[in-house]
Amino acid sequence: KMSADGSNSRLRGLYSREQAADVDEEEEGSKNYTWNEETMSQTLRRMQYAVRGEVVMRADQLAAEGRDILYTNIGNPHQVGQSPITYYRQVLALCELPAECGVDHPKVHELFPSDVVERAREYRSIVGPSGTGAYTHSQGLLGLREHVAEFIERRDGGYKARAGNVFLTNGASTGIAMCLQGLLANNNDAVMIPIPQYPIYSALIAKLGGRQVGYELDESLNWAVSREELESKLARARNDGLEVRALAMINPGNPSGNVMTHCDIQVVTEFCSENGIVLLADEVYQANVYAEGAEFVSAKKVALDSGMRDLQLVSFHSTSKGL
Repeated sequence: KMSADGSNSRLRGLYSREQAADVDEEEEGSKNYTWNEETMSQTLRRMQYAVRGEVVMRADQLAAEGRDILYTNIGNPHQVGQSPITYYRQVLALCELPAECGVDHPKVHELFPSDVVERAREYRSIVGPSGTGAYTHSQGLLGLREHVAEFIERRDGGYKARAGNVFLTNGASTGIAMCLQGLLANNNDAVMIPIPQYPIYSALIAKLGGRQVGYELDESLNWAVSREELESKLARARNDGLEVRALAMINPGNPSGNVMTHCDIQVVTEFCSENGIVLLADEVYQANVYAEGAEFVSAKKVALDSGMRDLQLVSFHSTSKGL
């Protein structure tokens, strides 16, 4: 489904071959494997991630039957026709190529724009002589983390950002998973998540054996949440014997599409700060604000504007959305 094979001929062929193989296996008789649905991780078995699960599997079946399917279940713009941005590909090419074939080639400025060559040389110096194939620091390359910190500092009006507090991960989803894995110690630990929400939160919480506590976004308030709603859901969770460890806030919203105001965010940051709850600020759509009069403000800026220096905050951004 990722290819230009508009007729889905390869997918249909694979589906037919697998059906035939299934018949052969049935004729051989059932095997008693020790790793099966009953012995596997039951938290993983219960995990639901519809955007990559049942919806897509059903779409694959329909495609194999010859139906024309447009896959928009995930944010994947290249798949639906957006051309890749040339600049990024050119810089990556010069970082990957041996120097004599790339940045040090005598005709490099005839083959690549000068700003591409300059950026590639900067990145190659950050990567070092080992090249892009080597493992990096577990938080990511220091020079690149310094660039990220500079961006955050500019974005938030000069509030200090430190490279030591920046972690580069394989997408924001990996960062979210790392945090939840560290937060959820037992099956009484809970995370407050917005309703509606992007399903990675409910999926990962289930997988890790935690509990989810949904708080309702109010459409009449442009999909913001009231302090009363947060307090009510926290009290109910505590009455049920749950320990709320974290709260996920998605701004700009997915799937609601709202952009929270400074006051909207302050409601959440104050609630988390006063109750010792870690705020997971999912801010991956911060560069995708299009509504007239709307402006993205980070949870970090709101907290520091309000003097909340003891807020436990982890924020997430993503090149797949921001770039």
